Amino acid sequence: MILVIFGAGASYDSVPSRPLAGFPRERINNRPPLAAELFSSIEFFANCRTSFPRCQPIVTYLQDIPNGQTVESVLERLQQEAEDDPERKCQVTAIRYYLQTLLRQCQHDWLGITRFGTNYITLIDQLRRCRKADEPVLLVTFNYDNLIEEALTSVNVRIGDLSDYTKHDNFKLYKLHGSLNWGREIQSPTDLKGNGWDLINEIIDRAASIEVSEFFRMSDDNPMTKTPQGVPLFPSIAIPVVTKSQFECPGEHLSSLRHHADSVTTILTIGWRAGEKHFLELLKDHLTRKVFVQTVSGNKKEAEYTVEQIRSAGIDIASDAYDAGFTEYVTRREAEKFLRATS
Repeated sequence: MILVIFGAGASYDSVPSRPLAGFPRERINNRPPLAAELFSSIEFFANCRTSFPRCQPIVTYLQDIPNGQTVESVLERLQQEAEDDPERKCQVTAIRYYLQTLLRQCQHDWLGITRFGTNYITLIDQLRRCRKADEPVLLVTFNYDNLIEEALTSVNVRIGDLSDYTKHDNFKLYKLHGSLNWGREIQSPTDLKGNGWDLINEIIDRAASIEVSEFFRMSDDNPMTKTPQGVPLFPSIAIPVVTKSQFECPGEHLSSLRHHADSVTTILTIGWRAGEKHFLELLKDHLTRKVFVQTVSGNKKEAEYTVEQIRSAGIDIASDAYDAGFTEYVTRREAEKFLRATS
């Protein structure tokens, strides 16, 4: 069984008509960001933050990061401080809403560019050709955007409900850190009465007392605030930190992934640095044999880093680090070569 893992680098380099060399961040502000760019000072990002003034006191920490630290490590410290600092809790909650707003806007603009086709669509077609008839392809992403959902429509996989992510026989999609259009129902306090942005500001102001349930809901409303029954929703997107210990997805999705992981023989990673230790532990616990792994991360050095991260987690692999990015990988049909050689 084939498992494909996507990180931020996949969406960053997802449109072949907008190659990184000719269209850097300075030229395309709304390119889906890497983690290190999430709090950029460029105008596009700054404008998204103006709706959430509560996060402004801590944004400085996320822009001027000391050597040896990362956005994820700084966010982890801020999240730890929020455990006993109510105001910090409000600030971190505002960060969550900012990320949802920023990435939603990036996706909206990027989809206007993707009408010419994405690497996700091409790769899924290649996977379609290589998968065994009686086995699904497992797609795992740590991105919040819906570019894979859009691409899956090309193979008649349409996702209109949370159950659709894992019910199809040919492709199953697992969004382990949440999604832009997911929310979890707020179970308390029950007296949240606002609507629209007023409700969002109320949730941020009362973040220290907010308790969210395990009931996930899909919503394409912008802003996402309530279920059709009027239950307030909290953004189901995991703040990127170093040592995540929980997944941000429905329990039945995780159960499905664990069930199928036992049969995985081949792993392909795209734009993923393999920093999610909780996911690596899941793989280690469920992979029952040595697996073939090919990593794609922009260049050979980055791809080799991903290989070492996987190997260091105690996973038995035979590896190949590819020396190019997502666009080159799909246009050269390297996935088909790799998957046929290892089948």
